[in-house]
Amino acid sequence: MNQPNEGIELLYTRDCQAWPEAYENLKTALQELGITDEPQLVVMDTMDQAEEYNFFASPSIHIDGVDIDPHARRTGKRGLGTGRPYFADGRALVAPAINMIKQALEELYLTPEKSN
Repeated sequence: MNQPNEGIELLYTRDCQAWPEAYENLKTALQELGITDEPQLVVMDTMDQAEEYNFFASPSIHIDGVDIDPHARRTGKRGLGTGRPYFADGRALVAPAINMIKQALEELYLTPEKSN
């Protein structure tokens, strides 16, 4: 079991309707990049968890504690909100697009020391 903010994590709240789509997109991105590491699913139930995981809204995907969305990295906001929007191709999405996830994995995860 990974420690908080370690590896690939999908963070979500129990009442989030979009986390299954985010999970499917994450699995697709991992497969397309040939990454065999399993993402951790982490349910956010308390503000203490939100603080510990730098979580502000559901669903969120983090790589070693860094949000995959560059715009979200600039916020200091923490909370247990749902309905987090993601933006791609001029549209608002309820879950991160596969290409957004792949780009973040390439940037934050596929480094020489972590490549399989």
